[in-house]
Amino acid sequence: MTRSVICLRSIASLLGFWLLLQGSWGQEDRIPLSGDDSNALSRLGGVFWKAESAERALDAGLYKIASEYARVALEDAGISDRDLRGKLALIRVDALLAEGRLSDAEIALDQIDSELVDLSSTHLRKAVIALSRKNSTGAVRLLESIKSNELEGGELAWLALIHGWLDLNSGDYGGSEIEFDEARKVANRVSPSLYSQIAFLTFRFQLEYASSQISLQELRDAYQSSRGSETGFRYAQLLAVALNEVGQVAEAIEILNAASTEIPDTYAEIRDGVLLLQVLIAGLDTNRGQSAAKELAVEGTDLKLQRIALQHLVSEGLGGSDAIKRIMLESLDEIISSESGHPMTAEALYYRSVDGFQNRDYTRVEDDGKRLVDLYPDSEYNQGILTLLASSAWQRSRFRTAASLLTQTRSRFADKLDVDRLNILIADCYFRAGDQADNEGDFSDAADAYKVALEGDLNEEEYSQVFFQLVLSHLNANEIDEAKRVLDNSELSRKSSPGEIWQAEWMLIKQMRKRGESIEAYDRINSFVSLEGLNLSLQMKMLWLGSKLSYESGLYSETSTWVDRLSSVLEDVLEDVEDPEFINQVESDALLTMAESLLKSDQVERGLDILARVRSEFKGYESAERSYLVEARHLADQDLLVESSQLLNVLVKENPQSKFAPLALYEIALNAEKRGQGEYLNQALDLLDRIAKDYPESDLVYYARLKQGNLARRLNEFETAELVYESLENNYRDRPDRYWAQISLADTLIARASEDPSKFEAGISRLELLIDLPNVPIELRVEAGYKIGTAWESQGEKLKAKAAYWNLYDLFVVEEKRIHDLGKKGRYWLSRAMFELAEIFENEAKLDTAVEFYEKIEDLGLIGSELARARIEQLRGRSPIASIP
Repeated sequence: MTRSVICLRSIASLLGFWLLLQGSWGQEDRIPLSGDDSNALSRLGGVFWKAESAERALDAGLYKIASEYARVALEDAGISDRDLRGKLALIRVDALLAEGRLSDAEIALDQIDSELVDLSSTHLRKAVIALSRKNSTGAVRLLESIKSNELEGGELAWLALIHGWLDLNSGDYGGSEIEFDEARKVANRVSPSLYSQIAFLTFRFQLEYASSQISLQELRDAYQSSRGSETGFRYAQLLAVALNEVGQVAEAIEILNAASTEIPDTYAEIRDGVLLLQVLIAGLDTNRGQSAAKELAVEGTDLKLQRIALQHLVSEGLGGSDAIKRIMLESLDEIISSESGHPMTAEALYYRSVDGFQNRDYTRVEDDGKRLVDLYPDSEYNQGILTLLASSAWQRSRFRTAASLLTQTRSRFADKLDVDRLNILIADCYFRAGDQADNEGDFSDAADAYKVALEGDLNEEEYSQVFFQLVLSHLNANEIDEAKRVLDNSELSRKSSPGEIWQAEWMLIKQMRKRGESIEAYDRINSFVSLEGLNLSLQMKMLWLGSKLSYESGLYSETSTWVDRLSSVLEDVLEDVEDPEFINQVESDALLTMAESLLKSDQVERGLDILARVRSEFKGYESAERSYLVEARHLADQDLLVESSQLLNVLVKENPQSKFAPLALYEIALNAEKRGQGEYLNQALDLLDRIAKDYPESDLVYYARLKQGNLARRLNEFETAELVYESLENNYRDRPDRYWAQISLADTLIARASEDPSKFEAGISRLELLIDLPNVPIELRVEAGYKIGTAWESQGEKLKAKAAYWNLYDLFVVEEKRIHDLGKKGRYWLSRAMFELAEIFENEAKLDTAVEFYEKIEDLGLIGSELARARIEQLRGRSPIASIP
């Protein structure tokens, strides 16, 4: 039997213990006694993306996108901040209003919690709806309840616009001009899109007012009598507006079409107005409206009207029909490629980047975005493009780039951003970069960024999440002492919730255990539970953890003390919790740990009594199911294999759907294997096959099949073993432990080489692949290298064997960093390879070189150092030859 079979059997045996611990310690990626994922990043970064995207879309005039982003964000339960929810609700209403969806905007307004926004803000928007429906009475009534000092930014522009419209309707044209001018000034300070929206409305209102001052027939007569002149073109606009108002749209469009063909170049400003009316009246769903919008945006002379046309194109084109989108992209391309330089190049680059982002064309986003930032550093669209570039980098998993772009955004636009959440997102970017590349430096940068985030104005939930991420970042950066300092900082802990403190402490203890510091971890918990004023829930969890660590550390006599203390706390906790099931889960699990400790300390009768108690008092809980496994393993350790298997069969029979049922079958198979005889090995094969058939979704299927292959080899059924290993190789390509099946397959192929020489080459190829792949566990790489050498030796190929051993020596000794990465098994295989290489040199009469290799084995402290010393002495003629056993 080869050494790899022994190793695999040991690993498979240990697997049962590892899976058993899952029930008490929690799964590898979960924190026990907590519903949260231990590796989950803070959700607050996502909150920033959603909220910022909605706001940026509104500011850019992308109203459909803005309303959708805001709707999705409001549906996210993770957004709990009331001010932010109120802001998002108003963004959605504003976007719906801009789209002309008045009824939807009304419904959205009515759904807003009155505590989230000021009454003045909601009444202002209702007044805008009244204005849109030309309900002056309703608008006036609503304005009476609005306090201008409660409004800000764009809201003041809308307030001035409504006042201007009311002045215009009352005949005060001069007063309306003042209000409209104020509305445009305020809007211009907020965003280009709001300015375009306000400018468009004032343009429309004034035309509608002018057309209403003359009868329709008088307008017809005036237009006909002055047609072809500047006055005639202006009458054409008024007549078209009047016809549109009375529903004669076709004639209105005909008037505008005629005017657009007759206007000379000297009246460029009037042509721009006619083109805009064509867009307004014909609509962008018509060829005339689309071509007018493009002509105005690309070739117009009035920047105010050009922006209105481009806004309409973009707002309808993004997510609209193919025809509108095509016109939109043609317009953007022509503006950007204009040889003489176009006044809207910056915004065209931004809008084309948005289109690229929507279509996942991140290269275009990056190209246009960088061009915008480099050529137009003072553009109003820089904030939006930097955020878009960061989002693009995030989508491409370029998290460090995203962090850099968001940091630039913060430094330039801090006064316009939710900096507190932006700081969290920057930290999350560094964390994700570290998680992606397994880079301690990125995690260290994340920790620094989370420290900055903690200084923000955060509520308890936000603060607690950032606190946990800070600890986790330090741990992942291997900054254990820093993580301890954060957790031991009473000011930081005081602001955090007990839930996050528990998760952070758990992750610290987990890391300490990985570093072999179980006793230190145990002492830390002992000190922690002695703190005065400790939250009961947190105290309960730490006592539970203390019981686990006392068992793991071999302090079995202390486990009972921990469980007794936990039981007294559970009585107090039970009075404050709504879920007694959770308390039962904790108590039953703690009792199970105590039973394990008693069994380990030879208090068998007490331990078995507690296991029986767990099964009777906590029937239906996982602890009751696991009690069978604990007792069965105890029996197996006493070589009572039949009794162990009988108990495990009870678990499977009574709880066939339990997640521990496949593990119980696996344990029965191990017991059968230990009995050694052929009939029991075949019985083990059947049990392992049952796992695959009855529990195909279980993670144990892979290990069951692997064990089947090993048992088949023990029964000299190498053909069966080969089929099993090939199946594993083909069906589990993404498993990180798939390489165990591959090395076993290589062993099997080489063993069958006498039947079919091609199998030898197939086996060697797999071993060579295993040694070359950097993501293969290092111990397995060394084993593969050694086996290449022995395989060639078995074929009498001494030179090829020598080359294989030498290659292994080069990889893991000459490159000294690798030798320090080797564990016990890896050092074992390396030692054997170096012994083989030294013996080859002996046989070649190159004794000095052989001595060098024996000395190297001794210097490196590898397994067999004493034997190496004996070889050295023998070769120097100081002692008899020491033979290899």
